[in-house]
Amino acid sequence: MIRRRSAALALPLLAASLAAGLAGCGSSVPDTMKIGVVVAQSGPFALRGQDLLRGAQLAADELNLGPFKIDGKTVKIEIAGFDDKGEVDLSVSGAQQLVEGGAVAIIGPLNTPQAVKMIPAVANSGKPHLFTATAASLHGLGKGNTFRLLANDDLQARAAASLVHETLRGKHVAVIYESGDYGKGLNTVFTDALAKAGGKVQFAQAVDAKAEVTAEIAGKLKAAEADVVVLFSREPHGLFKGLQEVGHTNVSVVGSNVVRNKNVAAAPIPVAALYATATAIDPEEFPTGAKLVADFERRHKDRPVWGAHYAYDAVYALADAASRSGSVDSAKLVQHLKTQEPRTRINTQMKFDTSGEQRYASIAVYRADGGLWRMQMRSSLW
Repeated sequence: MIRRRSAALALPLLAASLAAGLAGCGSSVPDTMKIGVVVAQSGPFALRGQDLLRGAQLAADELNLGPFKIDGKTVKIEIAGFDDKGEVDLSVSGAQQLVEGGAVAIIGPLNTPQAVKMIPAVANSGKPHLFTATAASLHGLGKGNTFRLLANDDLQARAAASLVHETLRGKHVAVIYESGDYGKGLNTVFTDALAKAGGKVQFAQAVDAKAEVTAEIAGKLKAAEADVVVLFSREPHGLFKGLQEVGHTNVSVVGSNVVRNKNVAAAPIPVAALYATATAIDPEEFPTGAKLVADFERRHKDRPVWGAHYAYDAVYALADAASRSGSVDSAKLVQHLKTQEPRTRINTQMKFDTSGEQRYASIAVYRADGGLWRMQMRSSLW
């Protein structure tokens, strides 16, 4: 009797053990959830790229302390960085390496020229692709797998037009813009928005992405009697130099998001005023941003310089999608990101529409003052 009772008890335990073993063998949940981050870590965009990579790593470290689980299984989140040096070819090869190496999602690149080539390279994998590049047309290059972490350039251009016409009251507006997709897109939408508001662009000049604004171009700005110069290009030092050379500095300059970095604000500003529209809002502007800044400073002995909080939230969004869907399957992650509001930490209103754009994206306007960028206004309605 004793032996029969022992056998009777052992059978359910054996069945449960076998079931658990079979479930483990058949589980599609990996031990590690690898997220690839393709950003510049050296070269002219290194500060911004390092910022994003550090933000992503900070989020992963927090989640791993949880511990983080998918379908009841503890999973380690790994951030795999790749330095694309801000170069198109490297951004493509880096993304391909990470996808082939098992990354379940890609974050990056920083800028539109890299994104134009990287997005199609990632699209065939179907993996979620989150980026900070701002050209409005980028989603059309993917296959329904792209997600923008901040506002796009169409909204930014409309914000710039509002600033120029309604706040600065520009009468003789000039535009200097990059000849690539980034500058052309901004210039087109800005010019249309300004015209609808009753304004007009008096002078426009395209420049190469790496070219300085020459004294010859500055002379044309003076001849046009420009009182507002809109710069849809890189940092404004070349423009400042040219305006000084021709003696035309009583102007307001309005830059785009690439202008708004701490080095530009800290440098001498020889014009009447320098403004910048920004697709990236400072972390302190969010209710929980101060804690992230403090944690970031403790770890890196420096403050975030641009968008660490966007990459930080991107990792939380991906982790939330995996946890709530119980899978790292690409299609399930993409579907979750498009239909559910992710549980993020900083931008708690992050929600993607069916195209991958932010539903509640905002543009802020900053002015350089006393070595700092000071917010003047912020809105999602421009």
